Amino acid sequence: MSEKTDSSLVKRLLVVDDEEGPRQSLSMIFGDDYDVTVASSGEEAIQLSKNAPFHVVITDIRMRGLSGIDVLREVKEIDSHTEVIVLTAYETLETARQAISLGASEYLKKPFDIDHIQKVVERCFESYMFSTNQEVLIRKDVNAAKTNFLEIVSHELNTPMNGIVGFIELLQDTKLDDEQTEYLETIRDCSLKYFEHVQDILTYAKLSMSDSEVSRSSFNPATLILKLIREAEVPEGVELRSEIEEAMPQLLTGPEQEIRIIHRKLILNALKFTSEGEVVVGLSCEPIEKDLYRCILTVRDTGPGIDPELIRGGRIFDAFTQGDSSLKRPHEGMGLGLALCDRLSEKIGASLSVDSELGQGSTFKFVFDLVSDS
Repeated sequence: MSEKTDSSLVKRLLVVDDEEGPRQSLSMIFGDDYDVTVASSGEEAIQLSKNAPFHVVITDIRMRGLSGIDVLREVKEIDSHTEVIVLTAYETLETARQAISLGASEYLKKPFDIDHIQKVVERCFESYMFSTNQEVLIRKDVNAAKTNFLEIVSHELNTPMNGIVGFIELLQDTKLDDEQTEYLETIRDCSLKYFEHVQDILTYAKLSMSDSEVSRSSFNPATLILKLIREAEVPEGVELRSEIEEAMPQLLTGPEQEIRIIHRKLILNALKFTSEGEVVVGLSCEPIEKDLYRCILTVRDTGPGIDPELIRGGRIFDAFTQGDSSLKRPHEGMGLGLALCDRLSEKIGASLSVDSELGQGSTFKFVFDLVSDS
């Protein structure tokens, strides 16, 4: 995330609640830093958003008339980049799943902690800036020649790829027949796959060449998992579900960027090698000492399993290694995903292991520590 934003930019925040108390409280909390607009109903909130979309929206779930879920759905249709925070006095994991599945950025329980909600709103605003390419990028470590070279290569490769994907999306909005639509979807899928391969190579190269700093930010681990599950493309005949501990801390601090990459790669890897059955993503966090939590992510699949020799020798985490390295192998990929996860895990002081049996599937276990913000 950026360390500063354009001082001339008006940070627009919408607060939606049918009770006057929470509206006034949130207006007072954010009035100095944000242009705060309040709405006493879901209907009013949607009309205000249609007039001028907001950067961040905070909405209560239970309201007379349209609910917060309705507001979330409509606001995201108006501007998909708008960050929506859902407030609820009756927090359940099912409520969180529903909100996250519709694009909510975060869910918080009433009564909210002032310091906590300030951090969440600021993080959501920065996310909006990043997703709309308005963030001011501040580069560090520019003296490292190899790292700088990779940054330049990344930029030069990303720019035309972003153009390709962008124009594909524009074409999808034009009048196409069924055959053209099918061709365009194939082009898009191939482009995104190519783009991800390039990013994996560059990221792995950066980890091998530089001593870049580990990221550090506050985030909700459960929300992160639910978002990744929502975004994943699940093969037909496979179920992707989560098993998240109910009593999860809402906000923890640590290397979010690296953890996000590892989580995503492990989920995608499991989906790639599972043709039927299920992929189950588990998450738990337990306090191990004051303000320090140990989190355990497990990704369990019903795929073909892994050759014991690859596991015993640790080769499964080597770069460009796959169980089947022939050109006729049924699964695509360069064998970089798990190697990247292993390098990132080592970089942030975490651990990554696998337990597998041929014909019985595999379970990857990622253990990492996070610090409480409380």
